[in-house]
Amino acid sequence: MIWVFQGNPKLFGIDDYLARYSELVYWRTPRYADRITVGDPAFIWRSGSDAGAIAIGTVVEAPVQASEVKHPEALGDDLWWSEKPDPRERKTGIRLNEVRILASEGMVPRSAAKASPILAESTLIKMPNQTVFSLTEDQSRALVALWGSAASPGVSEASASEGERKLQAHHRRERSGWLKREKIKAVAAEEGAVQCELCRTQGIPWYPGHLAQKIFEVHHRRPLAEAEAPVRTRLADLAVLCANCHRAVHASKDIESNFKELSEHFAK
Repeated sequence: MIWVFQGNPKLFGIDDYLARYSELVYWRTPRYADRITVGDPAFIWRSGSDAGAIAIGTVVEAPVQASEVKHPEALGDDLWWSEKPDPRERKTGIRLNEVRILASEGMVPRSAAKASPILAESTLIKMPNQTVFSLTEDQSRALVALWGSAASPGVSEASASEGERKLQAHHRRERSGWLKREKIKAVAAEEGAVQCELCRTQGIPWYPGHLAQKIFEVHHRRPLAEAEAPVRTRLADLAVLCANCHRAVHASKDIESNFKELSEHFAK
């Protein structure tokens, strides 16, 4: 049996949540709390106009009140648009194995699930206005099959390794609208213009105004793969880099050393 946990992007910043906490997330569990156990497989499902399965993982914390979870820093309470989370509501801890926010990354669209004769009969399709869904064994196998077939063509097994998944999630964090928008806004306010923290390049002299900011990316000063537990990413944890410097920083696995070396190089 597989559990499907649904999030509504009109109420909660689900995309930013999965980008910010790429390994462990907590989901509201208003039903089935007495049946969900550690080790159960789980899917994260986004509702709305771009509905579909966008992440797969495993339950690592059985449902408990939000005030009792092991990693409260990963609750993402600030991503609710209107309602204030109730610390008494039950949350399930899910360790994410893979995240696919976009169709180009291999998310499973609702249309694909609806086209499946088996999944078309599931409550996920017939009664979508819920937060947690329980799939039968046949429905579970059908959704897993869709997830596998939706993987990007030409991607080898090696690219599905744990390390590669972390790298992909890391890049998703960098292009998160919330992270990039807020960090670039802060840099522009402090420096008077957006510029690369390392080489000090500004996009304005070289590119048309409406494209100038497009050359900048947001880099995590501490590689996310090194975090032992989910962390709350703050603006101070990020650096705005031009695409060239960002690629140079990630030229090898010694990311922090590369960043320091480039910083010293451009300071000469």
